[in-house]
Amino acid sequence: MESRTTPAVPTPRDRPAPDHPVRCADDVLALADRLFRWADARDWSGPDPYDGLTGPLGRLAVHRVLRQALLQTVKRSPADLRPLLGIRPLRTATATGCAAGACARLATAPVWRERARRLGRSTAAEQLSGRYAGLWRYEFDVQTRWSYYPASVPNLVATTFCADGCLDAGTLDEEAVRSLAHGLLAHLHNGVFFTYTPGGGVLVHNANLMGAALAARLARTTPLPAGLADRLADAARRAVEVSLEGQRPDGSWPYGHGPRLGWVDGFHTGYVLLRLDQAATLLGMDARAALERGVDHYLRHLFDGPLPRYFADVRTRRDPNNDATAVRMAAWTAERGFTGTDFADAVLTAVMDRYPALGTDPRTPRANSALWESPRWSAAPLLDALTALHAVLPSGPHPAAPAGQATTAAS
Repeated sequence: MESRTTPAVPTPRDRPAPDHPVRCADDVLALADRLFRWADARDWSGPDPYDGLTGPLGRLAVHRVLRQALLQTVKRSPADLRPLLGIRPLRTATATGCAAGACARLATAPVWRERARRLGRSTAAEQLSGRYAGLWRYEFDVQTRWSYYPASVPNLVATTFCADGCLDAGTLDEEAVRSLAHGLLAHLHNGVFFTYTPGGGVLVHNANLMGAALAARLARTTPLPAGLADRLADAARRAVEVSLEGQRPDGSWPYGHGPRLGWVDGFHTGYVLLRLDQAATLLGMDARAALERGVDHYLRHLFDGPLPRYFADVRTRRDPNNDATAVRMAAWTAERGFTGTDFADAVLTAVMDRYPALGTDPRTPRANSALWESPRWSAAPLLDALTALHAVLPSGPHPAAPAGQATTAAS
């Protein structure tokens, strides 16, 4: 793909192939199995980057500045402050939903199919009733630089990951799907675009396109009344148009539209590209030019060789979700023909050293090490990336059942 911005910078397609034997699909399947067993043995419970307000001090942080300070202190501290602050491990529906969808990709194997259905049933059980029926939430309060939303309120990111996982695993009945469709339109759509939380007025591109992709999926692939399906498709189409209009001339998308929301980072850019592709495909919209420009910027400015950057053109902190999303994106760019599978393999090799389930040496201290044990922020996104990568690497045989029997938690 030819650059429209910085032709002097080589894209990953132009870079040399990895200097080790390229993995086959079976190698990646073995890694996925190892990762699943590691997380499942912990019942998908662990720390979360945004769990700082769940301890006793969180109840005392009544002001926005205090909440953000406490949350960011816990998130960024080189030492894990959670035991000291009384913050307990969390099991989140977002993690199990994401993992259910990852396992469902391998559902031709009975063990993976059962894993997908078990996690999907667990996630479906967390679907909200009452005022916000059909949606999902985070299990913790969140204070960001632009918004505050308590654990009692659903959000679009949690809803999308949970809904997709349940739909992939086949654990939502028709009534639950209708409830989801109604809730999505009633509470997470403002008539123009999809909002991060109910009543939100800030355009956040990755959330808007997550909503568009989910609405398009519900409209095109689930049994819904024709009028409801049409409303979902219309909302999805308009939301896609809004984010297409928000793409910058260099191909990037800012995180959001508004003061202090103009940064560009790797994992949110990944979400934008994946969901734009999904929504446009389902809706029959031509987004190829926007995708090409977006991929070009992503590959040139959010990687340092095969190592993903957190922010565009900046060497900065390593982050498990950003790394895992980079593997997922490398699998997608290979599937779509933007890169070769050798780049996807090189990205996996560059990032896998820090994930405990994949062989990280526990004796080696690392900053923010607790985040690499987070089910929602680390294990589930990496499992999603590995099962997607499995589908595009050469090797041939259908997914084989993992060696041995499922763990007690998996049975």
